[in-house]
Amino acid sequence: MIKNAIIGSSTKKLLYFQLQIIPNVSSLLAMDDTDVQIRVQATAIVSSLAHKSEEIARNLLDSGVMTPLMSQIMPGTDPVLVEASERALNALLSYTSTKMGIEEHAITIVPYLMSIIAETKESTSAYEMHAHARIELAVQILGKLCATEARQYMVANTGVIELLVPLLPCNYPKIQVATLQTLSALSYENMEICRALSLVSHKGMSLPAIVLELARHHDPEIQLHACLCLSNLSRMRVANGWLKDIQTVAVPALVKLIKNPQVSNLDAIQALGYLCHEDADIQVAAKNAGAIVELINILTEIEGQEGEDFVDQVHNIRVAKTTFLTLGTIVSTGEECRSKAVECHAFVHLVRAMKHTDNGVKSAACLCTQYIVRSVPICRTHVPESGLLKPLLALLRTAPAEVQVNASAALINLLPDFSPCRSEALKEGVVDILVTLMESDVVMIRRNALWCIRNLLVGVDDDTRREIIEKIKIQRIYELSLPGVESVIREKAVGVLQNITADSVLGTHMIFDTLGSDCVLELLHQLLTSKLDNSIHTHTLYLINNIAVRSQPHCELIVKDAKLLQAVVGYINSSVSEVAIGALWCVNSIASHRRDTESEQEDEEASGISRRTSKYMPELDELGIQAILEDMKDDSSLCLSVRDRVKSCLDYFNIPTS
Repeated sequence: MIKNAIIGSSTKKLLYFQLQIIPNVSSLLAMDDTDVQIRVQATAIVSSLAHKSEEIARNLLDSGVMTPLMSQIMPGTDPVLVEASERALNALLSYTSTKMGIEEHAITIVPYLMSIIAETKESTSAYEMHAHARIELAVQILGKLCATEARQYMVANTGVIELLVPLLPCNYPKIQVATLQTLSALSYENMEICRALSLVSHKGMSLPAIVLELARHHDPEIQLHACLCLSNLSRMRVANGWLKDIQTVAVPALVKLIKNPQVSNLDAIQALGYLCHEDADIQVAAKNAGAIVELINILTEIEGQEGEDFVDQVHNIRVAKTTFLTLGTIVSTGEECRSKAVECHAFVHLVRAMKHTDNGVKSAACLCTQYIVRSVPICRTHVPESGLLKPLLALLRTAPAEVQVNASAALINLLPDFSPCRSEALKEGVVDILVTLMESDVVMIRRNALWCIRNLLVGVDDDTRREIIEKIKIQRIYELSLPGVESVIREKAVGVLQNITADSVLGTHMIFDTLGSDCVLELLHQLLTSKLDNSIHTHTLYLINNIAVRSQPHCELIVKDAKLLQAVVGYINSSVSEVAIGALWCVNSIASHRRDTESEQEDEEASGISRRTSKYMPELDELGIQAILEDMKDDSSLCLSVRDRVKSCLDYFNIPTS
């Protein structure tokens, strides 16, 4: 009676759950002398309850029902009980947490499921539909077991791929869908298994060719899951011979499926986003297939349903979030995709989403914004009139960390020196906001705040520079540059110091006045002589260059520190071109300083050797820099930008002939 009462009734399932039915059902299944018919009913109750929610399924798993369910599928068990147990297992494994919670049983159940597929395929039973249902169920459970990379390998190593591939052209849609789902779960983000799948064939057709045919299928459910399977192969770059076909078949198919009521538009949008991830060609193909227009239409439709009765608002929130993420993926690389999004009034929806009640929607909208405003023309022309800045700053003031991560990342692209939003942001108190974010518990928020500050310091007048520096406090930036701080934070902090000294001598004076010469030189030496990320070394070298080129007294401090100067010169031969160029700029700036007195300069110019006798040439000669540069000048293994910088440096060393 309980089974009949709860089937199809969410309210009654919840009621019985609250009445502690789970311990009673678990006890019945755990007892050895429980009658078979009672077991069948109890197992059906487990299956029905598990369909209600992840919380109930988790409670069932915690109560220990897996052990009796596993024993009920062993050989010799009543067939009706076996099938009830299989359905219960399938229901229990419908959630991420429950998939992860059956580690001890996973290795036992796989051979059993494979035996169902193998034996039932060979069966000539009159109950053909019944046989297909068992295969479908077994294949579904196999896919749900592939919740981790270790499980993927465990399942794949049993030979399951060879068993599943022949099911794809079987002409039984439910089995085809289940097989595609399992192959997708098996290969998700797994290069080795994707490569193995790309090499499998059946009756002369490779797996990619079979799945491409299914992506053209008239059944939209088969189309959707075929496209998901192709997405895995495409992402892992193992189907290179099929990439053009994937662009021309899978991408348009997914765009059409977004508006097909026969499949979940949420699944279709997610699949499109996954396929387009970090692939500029597929992103353009999606744009050409009308993906951006369709995604904007979905957002418009959802916004029109806000507040309406008899609308699943929870589902709409999930769709809106997924739509923004997929739109962000499509516009993440190409200018033409971003321009299309702006043309379709994407900014209107982004501004509205930043004021949404759901944090997931806000965060997704910020991520999408981050990608669209990467475009310099869009940032210059469309962003100022879009109204993006104020809601973005509001999120940075009050939103939870999960939103602020993406909001602060979006702000980075609004603050370069070419952006019209920068002056408005300064008026709106952006520096104070960033100073607060610098103390966040979340590393990525701190990193993004420092990155924003670094952008703000480029191309500003001295008054603005002084105001920013006084608020962010040089002492704090120095502390974030020291050992023990996370590498991503140190890199951005050193980048801030670099830009404090850019464009004007003011920043250099403020750094040395605040920290003292010894402290600054010790920091520079420590940054250059430690095994750090190349970007930190690059920022440090350009910081030294800025100090050296704009302030002769501070340049002298660097030159007279023999260990520091030697560390700089050591990077001239770096295999990383950006680092080598940074070191060469330092040499260039140090060598550019002339003798102190006008009479000395006039005498040198009259003799034609003034470039050779720059102020710090003795220190540079002592390190043998000219010989190093001569060796590099014609080294064809060096990139052109390095060799150009070498030639510029040599101008200070070569004695002009009369």
